[in-house]
Amino acid sequence: MNYLALPLLVLSQVVGPPESRTAIPEYQAKLESEFAETPEMLAAARRVQFEKRYQELVEAMNAFAKKYNDSKGNIWPLKETEAIRKALKRIEDLGPEFQIAKK
Repeated sequence: MNYLALPLLVLSQVVGPPESRTAIPEYQAKLESEFAETPEMLAAARRVQFEKRYQELVEAMNAFAKKYNDSKGNIWPLKETEAIRKALKRIEDLGPEFQIAKK
C-alpha cells in the first residue's frame, strides 16, 4: 500500500457515504472530548519539559567543566558559559516558580 492510499482509506471510512456526512461534527466533538487535556496530562507534559531543559543544563555544565578542567583552570570557556546561561534562561521561561532570585 502506498503512502497516499492509507490516508484516503481512513478518510473514506470517516467521511463515508453522503447521507452519513452530517455525523462528522458529532464525531469531531467525541474525539475532542476523549483527547481533552486533563490537569494530569498538563502536569506530565510540564514535568517532561522541565526534565528536558534540566538535562540541557546538566550537559552544558558538563561541557563547561570538561573544557575548564582540560585547560587546568587557565581558560574560561565562553561558549560553554553562554550555553549554561541559555539553559538557565530556558528553565526560567517555564514559569514564575522557576525564576532565579536576582539580587
